[in-house]
Amino acid sequence: MLNTIAAIRANPTRRGMLASIIEGSLFNVWATAVGGSFLTGFAIYLGADGFHLGILAGLPSFATMLQLLCAPFVVGLVRRRNFMAAFSGAQRIGASLAGLVALWLMPSPVALWFFIISQMIAWALMAPPTVVWHGYMADLIPQDVRGQYFARRSFWTGLVSMLVVLGYGWLLDTQPGAPGFRILYLLALVGAVGNVSAWFLHPELPPGDRKTARSFWESIRTPLRKPGPHRPATLFFAAWAFAQGIAAPFYSVVLLDKLAISYATVSLLLTIQSLTGILSAQFWGRLQDRVGQAKVIGIVSGIIALVPLLYLGARWGGLPVLIAAHMLQGTASTAMGLANQTLNMRLAPQEDRSSYFAFFGVASGLMGFFTPMLMGPLTEGYMDLLLMGGAVASATLCIVWRTKLGRLIAQ
Repeated sequence: MLNTIAAIRANPTRRGMLASIIEGSLFNVWATAVGGSFLTGFAIYLGADGFHLGILAGLPSFATMLQLLCAPFVVGLVRRRNFMAAFSGAQRIGASLAGLVALWLMPSPVALWFFIISQMIAWALMAPPTVVWHGYMADLIPQDVRGQYFARRSFWTGLVSMLVVLGYGWLLDTQPGAPGFRILYLLALVGAVGNVSAWFLHPELPPGDRKTARSFWESIRTPLRKPGPHRPATLFFAAWAFAQGIAAPFYSVVLLDKLAISYATVSLLLTIQSLTGILSAQFWGRLQDRVGQAKVIGIVSGIIALVPLLYLGARWGGLPVLIAAHMLQGTASTAMGLANQTLNMRLAPQEDRSSYFAFFGVASGLMGFFTPMLMGPLTEGYMDLLLMGGAVASATLCIVWRTKLGRLIAQ
């Protein structure tokens, strides 16, 4: 045991791989509390309607959208680990404190807008370290084991998420209203502080980017000027973000508001989703290492297209249909996340790599931010239409990828 620990400490790659799993697990302690169904429930408690929920649902994509502006400034960064720790810490600690302050401001309507604006600022701080993280992990993880490693990382982070979601759901059912949410955001704060501490377990790697652009605007234009498979891949994932933004951000609204399901039941469904993702992560990681990301995307995009139809049928089919929806969502979203992440790493050239990572993210971020904002008001009376629209859009993109784009990018 001691020899294993000594070997990990002596090997920067192994130490970084283990540290990233610890950091990602603590991230999920925080992210589960302040995101997903619990974010929806907290916003509804503060008085949010469909428009407010649409803004909150789009914030992760808002951060992604900002990556392109940040990329030129982080190319060739020397102390990448410390940079990621500082900005990630500000985002996660700030978002946790914003929830506690909003509770203190209740019942004033100011509380809701304070919370939304604070969350926007916090997520904006997430953009710079995300660009740096992709390059850092591309340098840390050997290319031939990336699929398996990220699958293993997803296994452990998903396991942590599955456990905490059960605890959070029990908490909000036994302590409804302000007391429960106050404890929830205190736990999020603990997770955020732990997450920041975990960053310092990572090794400080040498700068991995080789900057060739001579100016800010030239760096931004680089991925647009140079031909290559990154263009159709980016176009697809932008369209995919639009398709997912139609209905997926509002699955929690269906559960909590339309079907009036308890937090305990929602937690159980999310646990099933996490467990399915955990159990299938290794399979998808090995499959993409063997057949490539393009074929995996072609498979899972079709699976994801079925999920909104199951939510639509849950009104008549009840809990069994919701369980099926969460199982499909768990395995397919895990596979899509792995394939998207490693595909971006493969397509980005070493030169101006940060600009390419930002370019990949900004198009999908743009769609992922504005689509929920536009669709949010429709949740009041047109939720069924949104679910059908999300299914049709996802199925259409699956066909486009399988018949044309996937083959082009796989070459």
